[in-house]
Amino acid sequence: MKNTINPSKQPPIEIGILEIQRHIPVLYTFCRVCKTENTKVTIFTTKELFSRLETHLKNKQDYDVVLKRRYESMHAFLKRVEHICNQKIDLLFVNTIHETISDLTRYLSFNPKSKMILTVHHVNAWLKPKLVFNIKHILRTIDTNFSSILIKKFIFPKFDAIDVIYRPLKDYIQTNTDFEKEVFTIPTSVLENHMIEGRTRKNEKLVIVIPGLIQEHRKDFTAVFPAFEKLFKQYTGKISLHVLGLPVERFGRLVYKKFKNMEQKGYDVEIFDQFVPDDTFNNILKQSDIILAPIRIKTKADGEIEEIYGKTVGSGVVYNSILYATPIIVPAEFNMLPELKTSTLSYTNSTDIENIIKELISKPKKLQQLKKEAFINSQKFSLKNLQDYFEREILTWAKNY
Repeated sequence: MKNTINPSKQPPIEIGILEIQRHIPVLYTFCRVCKTENTKVTIFTTKELFSRLETHLKNKQDYDVVLKRRYESMHAFLKRVEHICNQKIDLLFVNTIHETISDLTRYLSFNPKSKMILTVHHVNAWLKPKLVFNIKHILRTIDTNFSSILIKKFIFPKFDAIDVIYRPLKDYIQTNTDFEKEVFTIPTSVLENHMIEGRTRKNEKLVIVIPGLIQEHRKDFTAVFPAFEKLFKQYTGKISLHVLGLPVERFGRLVYKKFKNMEQKGYDVEIFDQFVPDDTFNNILKQSDIILAPIRIKTKADGEIEEIYGKTVGSGVVYNSILYATPIIVPAEFNMLPELKTSTLSYTNSTDIENIIKELISKPKKLQQLKKEAFINSQKFSLKNLQDYFEREILTWAKNY
């Protein structure tokens, strides 16, 4: 039997947040949203992840922190988390489980008494697991098939509800699956005033940023390179392009080389060959005029099950737009958040990208209007609004479940 959360205000509801993989924005947002007057929050994570998280958390004393020890196995750490949850945690958020055998098997014996909500990043892998076959990727096929069995039979049934970071994913789940438990939607970013206070355009150039990992299953630069080759030639000194993401594997290295070639031609391009430090990432995005998100629509992430960006998997780049109150350019096929429609531009090919950038250069009033709309839209994701949702929907559910 799961514990029943005490509906009274005292003692506070004990919330646990578990993140052992990588999603710092998700972890940070959950920490901020879940810490209210009626809750206590315990963070379960690694020292490496917490070292990044604590640079963002202003009031670290508001949280209890449990870190994986240096020589502790991940299995032992999860058993320690389970023990702590059994002692005091009412509701545990598990924020990232990769759909791989190596990650899923860690959770076979993980079964705390507290209520649990899983953050599902890839809807089809979790809610529509299936057997696949791809002779070109036989090992990945085997991993996907065993993972699908583990998910369906052993891991997913442990959870009492799920959370998705992108609202259209909930719509997809309700329309295209038979999932009957609760589906909540906590995003990956929360708007905070210090990120946007005092922002005025001082740039002589149009500052364009492409944030996020440079990874084949995430990005499609097919339309980006020809557009900027033309733009840089035509608008010398009027465009600045910053590619803020770690190049991953062969695809990432090829993209890196192409942008470096642009830089060597004298074009104003900045790209990194390693992880972009958080402070560098933040400072550049704060000064940006617009975000370009060349999202690959159909993708495969941890396995061979196909996902669709905007429908079955969300994009963190969208939440960069919210966090920095910045307009965004996305592929026309991408299913954008309705809250951001008025600050979003879309493209189908390189000519569209080229024309969009040209118009923003030649019509500064349009750019200012887009930025105004972006600011208004970002307010919808304020801390107060997200905490109101958390208390109204999630805590109410947890008390009555």
